[in-house]
Amino acid sequence: MKPIFHPDMDGIDAATVFGALADPTRLAIVLALADAEEFEARCGSFTDFASPSLLAYHFAKLREAGITRARAEGTSRFISLRREELDGRFPGLLDSIIATARRDPSLPRISEDKLLAP
Repeated sequence: MKPIFHPDMDGIDAATVFGALADPTRLAIVLALADAEEFEARCGSFTDFASPSLLAYHFAKLREAGITRARAEGTSRFISLRREELDGRFPGLLDSIIATARRDPSLPRISEDKLLAP
């Protein structure tokens, strides 16, 4: 299996992060990951947001922007926030984005139970 590419945090710029988060689906994914932060979420848990092929596109955009980390286990992929690394590069940025997203009633939501389901 081909290794999953994760950019070095030193090569990430704020414009790339903001660009990735400009899409409501990607912002909703980040919000869901933040709400269940101590866990990795199975990528298949987000099918309420979009089709699997469209989700794969969104997951790649988030990963390439340095916002998330993906891990393959068998036929499943798991996704998590790179919060500590992002906070080191852009202190407070992710917290501010998440706080603002939590106040946006138009963003789709997913329950933590669905994220953690096998």
